[in-house]
Amino acid sequence: MSCVSIIMPCYNSAQFIDEAVCSVINQSYLDWELLICDDESTDGSKQIAEGWAKKDPRIQVLQNRFKKGAPGARNTCLSAAQGRYIAFLDSDDVWLPNKLEAQLRFMEYTKAPFVFGYCENMSEQGVPLSTTKSPSEISFRKLLLSNFIPCLTVIYDTKKLGKVLQPSTEKRNDFALWLSILKHNKNLIARCYPDIVARYRVNHYGLSAGKLSAIRYFYWCIRQYAGLGTFTATFFTMAAVTFKVLKTLSPSLYNVIVTKIL
Repeated sequence: MSCVSIIMPCYNSAQFIDEAVCSVINQSYLDWELLICDDESTDGSKQIAEGWAKKDPRIQVLQNRFKKGAPGARNTCLSAAQGRYIAFLDSDDVWLPNKLEAQLRFMEYTKAPFVFGYCENMSEQGVPLSTTKSPSEISFRKLLLSNFIPCLTVIYDTKKLGKVLQPSTEKRNDFALWLSILKHNKNLIARCYPDIVARYRVNHYGLSAGKLSAIRYFYWCIRQYAGLGTFTATFFTMAAVTFKVLKTLSPSLYNVIVTKIL
């Protein structure tokens, strides 16, 4: 196994960033570098991150040198990344302690250059809400149905896939990235490690809170990055809305469908 470069965009996360960084430091797998890109925070987030960098040489703090927003911050980190593997963690989310070790062994066992996993959803206060599961395998076509790949669970191998910059979209930028990777690597199958590896913070202030806007961006992404026509893109967008409604109203039924049927 080799070094993992962890990509962490940061914007006004002073309330949560300590917990996020600690979840990296507490990993059972030790060969990693944490790249934190501050995106013009005004709440002291950068100073907190710099404090961690002084304590651990594996941590670097960068300033976004691309367009403001999460894609620019992630691409700033990616440009500086030295590790073979790329992983993602936002500054308000957390990993479970065995996340890296378990998924890297899974990558080695399956020989998959792109893996992800289940995540637990929690409130802003850290209270568990639900668990989001995913299909065991994701092809380009299956990804068109919905974004089944939680960004904070992903690890990909740059030796096999290269470094892939994140598309600069306001929303659904992670989905656009997965589409780009799967479309441009024919026969690539992303594989899901079938256990919870991370905890996602559901918030009222982040971009993920705008549901209607997210639907429009989903449609735009599959037009732009999957190359679908209007009719086909509309069909898949409606499918994605259906999955989203189901996941909201009945997470348990959603999990059964995506793990047993898809």
